Amino acid sequence: MFNNSPLSYPQSDVEILESIDPMNSPAAHPLIDEVTLTNVVRRILDSKTAILGQWHAEAIAHHIINNVTAGLQRITGIASDRSKQFSWSVILKILHLQPENAGSIFNSSQDPTHWNYWQREALIYTSGILDNLTGNLVAPRCFAITEPSANILWLWLEDIQGSPGSTWSLERFGVAAHHLGYLQGSYVMARSLPSQAWLSRDWHRAWVSNIDSTALEAWREPTVWQHPLLKEIFSPDVGDRVMDLWSDRHILLDAVDKAPSTLCHFDITPNNLFSRPNAYGDDQTVLIDWSFVGYGVLGEDIINLVLDSIFLLFVDGSSLIPLEKLVLEGYLAGLRSAGWNGDERVVRFNYAAVAALHFGLIAGRLLYLVRNESRYNWLEQRFGRTFDEIIRSRAIAISHALELADEARLLLRYL
Repeated sequence: MFNNSPLSYPQSDVEILESIDPMNSPAAHPLIDEVTLTNVVRRILDSKTAILGQWHAEAIAHHIINNVTAGLQRITGIASDRSKQFSWSVILKILHLQPENAGSIFNSSQDPTHWNYWQREALIYTSGILDNLTGNLVAPRCFAITEPSANILWLWLEDIQGSPGSTWSLERFGVAAHHLGYLQGSYVMARSLPSQAWLSRDWHRAWVSNIDSTALEAWREPTVWQHPLLKEIFSPDVGDRVMDLWSDRHILLDAVDKAPSTLCHFDITPNNLFSRPNAYGDDQTVLIDWSFVGYGVLGEDIINLVLDSIFLLFVDGSSLIPLEKLVLEGYLAGLRSAGWNGDERVVRFNYAAVAALHFGLIAGRLLYLVRNESRYNWLEQRFGRTFDEIIRSRAIAISHALELADEARLLLRYL
C-alpha cells in the first residue's frame, strides 16, 4: 500500500486553500463497521476481550485546507470487560485520493514524489518515527490504520485531552518552542535522520519557487495606493522591499541550506498544538497533523509558530514581538539542553531568512485578496472578524517578515 520516493512542496495559495470544502466528499461520511471499531477499542483499552457497547460518531467542525483529508470524526462510547465498564474516545481521520479538480491547487496525489502525496501521514505513523520522539514533544498515538475501500485510509488516532494551542498564553508558546528545540537538537547531536524517501525535502526552496512574481510586481502600480486600507497600513516603499527580497532569494536560500539538518513538521500552528501533563505531571506538547513531515534546518519550524499565529489571528498582532522573543529564547534553550553548542546566529538567520521568504512574499496574495471584494464576506464568516481586522493582522506579519529580511542580510556576513 505504501511507496517510497522524494517529495517537494509548493507555495500555499492562502485564500484558495481556505475555501476548500472536503466535507462534500462521500468519504467524509464513513460507514463504520463494529468489527473494525471493536478492534480499535481493544487497542485503546489494551484488552483482548473488551466488548463494544453503545457508541456515537460526530463530525468535528474544522477548516481543512488540504483535500487529502476528507473529514474528521470523534467517536465516543462504552465498552465492557470482565464485568467492568469503560468509556473511550478516538479520532477518525479520513485520508483519500480524489480525482483531479482543475479548480483546486490542493489536489491529492498517488505519486510519492508529489508534494501532496496522500498516504504520507499514514506512512509516518507506520514507520515508527513518531514513537521515538524525544522529551516532552509527542505525537498522538495511532491505534490502527484501515483501508475501507480503494484510495481511502482511516487513521484511528488518540483523542487528545488537553488545552488547544488556540487558547495558550504567550508563555506557553515558549514552552512548546523549548520542547521542539530539544527534539530537533537531539537529532542534530545524537541521531541519524530517518532515511525514508517519502519524507519531504527542500520545503523552503519549493515554496519560493512557486511564488508568482508578477503578483509582487503589482505592488509597484500607482493604483495600488488608491486603496484606503493599503495606504493606511503600508508605506509606499513596500513594493521595492518585496522585489528586493525576491532578488535576494537565491542568496538567502543557499545560506540556509548550509545549516544543520533536522526533522521538521512544517505546519506548527496553534490549531495543530495541544498541551497536557504527562504521566509524571510535567507539561507536555502534543503536535498533530504530520502530513508534511521531512527534512529541514534548525530554526525553520518555529516560523509558523510565530508568524502564522499572527497571520491567522490566533494571537493579536500587537503581541508579535514578545511572542517571537519567547519562542526564539525557548527554542534556543531547548537546543542547548539537547547538547547543541553551535552559533545561535545560525538559528536566528535561518528563522529570519525563511520567515522573510515565506511571509514577505505573501504580499502578492494579500494584494489580490484586497482587490477581490467577493471574498470579503466569506473571510469575515471564516474568522469571525471584520475584513479590516483580517487584513491588518496579515499586514503585520508581512511587514515584520520584510524587517526580518533586513536582519537576515545583516546576519549573513557572520555565517
